[in-house]
Amino acid sequence: MRLIRRLKQDPDADISRFREFYINHIFERAQYYNTLSLQINHRQIKHTALLHFNLTSALFLNDLIEKFQKEGWIIDDYSKAMKDRIYAEQPIAMPAEQSLIWMQAKQTGEFELRYPGEDSVFEKEKMDKLGL
Repeated sequence: MRLIRRLKQDPDADISRFREFYINHIFERAQYYNTLSLQINHRQIKHTALLHFNLTSALFLNDLIEKFQKEGWIIDDYSKAMKDRIYAEQPIAMPAEQSLIWMQAKQTGEFELRYPGEDSVFEKEKMDKLGL
């Protein structure tokens, strides 16, 4: 919404800082869940990412994929990822909109997790400081 508001105010606005924030945020969260998964599952799983259909994803998705590739992540077909045995597991209970890895961590009782796992409230202060 902040990007939309900025572009409504100034259609020629420089949106590079939004791009940088978006890419860094998504990549940071992916690294977090990958590290969490390694601690819980003791192996590298094939992750999936749910990205909302919105302006930031539309504008910056190619840049995001490029970031993952530059960092050594393999971008693969969803159907291949779903063959990972992790997706056959059923957590005891799964709050709406939480990731499978988040739920695994919650079930162990060993991790301090933010809830909801992904929410704009956690990014508000960072965005405010950057003037986004």
